[in-house]
Amino acid sequence: MQKVELKDIRNFVLIARAGSLTRATMVSGVPKATLSHSIRRLEDLLEVELFLRSQRGFHLTDAGNALLDNSARVFDSIEAATSAAQRAHSSLNGKVRILGSTEFGTSIIGAATLLLAREHPGLSFETRTYPGDTPLPEPSDFDCLIFVGTAPSSDHVCRKLGNVSYRAYASPILLEKWSTPERIDDLSRMPGIEYTRKGIAEPWLLQDDDGKQAARYDIRFSVHDYWMAKFYAVSGEAVAYLPDFFVYYEVAQGSLVPLLKPPEDVDQISVWVIYGAARHKNPRVKLVVDTLCKQFSSVIHHPGYALVRRTD
Repeated sequence: MQKVELKDIRNFVLIARAGSLTRATMVSGVPKATLSHSIRRLEDLLEVELFLRSQRGFHLTDAGNALLDNSARVFDSIEAATSAAQRAHSSLNGKVRILGSTEFGTSIIGAATLLLAREHPGLSFETRTYPGDTPLPEPSDFDCLIFVGTAPSSDHVCRKLGNVSYRAYASPILLEKWSTPERIDDLSRMPGIEYTRKGIAEPWLLQDDDGKQAARYDIRFSVHDYWMAKFYAVSGEAVAYLPDFFVYYEVAQGSLVPLLKPPEDVDQISVWVIYGAARHKNPRVKLVVDTLCKQFSSVIHHPGYALVRRTD
């Protein structure tokens, strides 16, 4: 026997529930001729009569009743499943998977997810880091990604969130010992924290009354992570060259002091949110992306954290 086509079973259920071809057409929009052809084909394949035709409509035979009892449950289950999928898709309750490039994307996604979690209790988050110098992960691996630097070339959607500027920072503890530098050359005698990316040291681009230049300093620590650089700086061990937003609360609470000025004409570092085009149809992902794009400056400063002051 040839395989029965699912569309023929579906049309059979439509007619059986409607009671006539005309009403089935009105309910479903399927042409009457198509419905009639489906039933004839189905009866020929099964070699049974499914309906008794009369002027009053279609009446199920015993074989038709048996087929309806078993097949209708299948379509009811499919309808329930698709409805559940639509409800899950349209709901703001659920998980969003966010990646952060390991420059300082981790602090951005930390602040962003904390803000969103407090405003939307039904949201949950899975956050992971991703090496910014490697190819982008597969779209199935994340809902959106916070990327710092030049936007990668890919089929993903890239939306710019904002820019990040840098400056030299030191703890008051360190400045008590070394005094506050007034010129870039004053940094050359002070302990500093070298940040390297792919084996290349990041230059400290600063400006004083003599103009802009790359500062020299006495390398006390060499790190590959901004969190480590900030740890040493807050501890009063050395000067660090860090993104402004990354030390916003340390400066506000007096644990770090900005030194000199960044050059006005130095290109700032861009921050992007990256996601697959189809992901923006998900309301949870759309909420996260739109919030990041519209409120980036406040997101990266939200909500702060408490610093423990030493008392000894």
